[in-house]
Amino acid sequence: MSSLRKALLRLLYRIGWRIGPLVPTRLQRILVRAGTHITLRQRPAALDVLRQNLAIATGEPVGDALVRAAVESYLRNFVEVFALPGWTPAMVTDRVVTTGEEYLRNAYADGGAVVALPHSGNWDLAGAWACLTGMPVSTVAERLPAAEFAAFLGFRRALGMEVLAHDDPTSLSRLVSGAESGRLVCLVADRDLGGTGLPVRWGASGASVRMPAGPAMVARRSGAALIPAVCSFAGRRMLISFGPPIEAEAGRDGLTRMTQQVADFFAEQIASRPQDWHMFQPFFAPAVQR
Repeated sequence: MSSLRKALLRLLYRIGWRIGPLVPTRLQRILVRAGTHITLRQRPAALDVLRQNLAIATGEPVGDALVRAAVESYLRNFVEVFALPGWTPAMVTDRVVTTGEEYLRNAYADGGAVVALPHSGNWDLAGAWACLTGMPVSTVAERLPAAEFAAFLGFRRALGMEVLAHDDPTSLSRLVSGAESGRLVCLVADRDLGGTGLPVRWGASGASVRMPAGPAMVARRSGAALIPAVCSFAGRRMLISFGPPIEAEAGRDGLTRMTQQVADFFAEQIASRPQDWHMFQPFFAPAVQR
């Protein structure tokens, strides 16, 4: 990343969280539409990657309408993240609806829960909702340059979350301790940031991907239930779909089988709402990137 781009990103984050809570909802929608139009006109290379990912996720060619909807969803997420610190607790809980929530509540009350999510919808809103509804969240964030990372830490901590860096060598043990002590561990678990992910297959496509073992490891070591979940936008609200608990299995092969079940849930849910999956980075193995 160039020094100019880094500077622009720092400026965006610094300004965004200052003015985001002050921007009316109607103006937010206008900004999202304008940003979508500009992005599509500029045609950055990331759009080609997105189109490839969506084609494999849906099993069919991806038209311009789906790409437009995906860019709009991504920018909506950005705008909502900047606005979120200004939302009241009632606004946060009003914006979230769920399916399968009983899986999460029952697991959390009986030994704890580890929730694995993909980069879909607004996962920060999901974390804020969990904190406000009696489940304090521990999570991990990608290590960014110092200024940006500090901004994200401040943002998520203000929402009630405990945030650890993905490259912190103590993060796994701290997450296990958190799950054992009554915190809800929420991990975004589709991208293999550390390069040590487990090989799994993605849905009906059978495409090869590598996904992080972290959620399965934390669940297995802590005794908490592993719960897959996917966020997607539903009108002005966001839907969080929770799947049934995934049974813990021993050994590395057990971790792979647990992670495969997470991938299966992700693939099924994302295929039904592909526009909300914000995957602009290469995701599938090169052999299927065609």
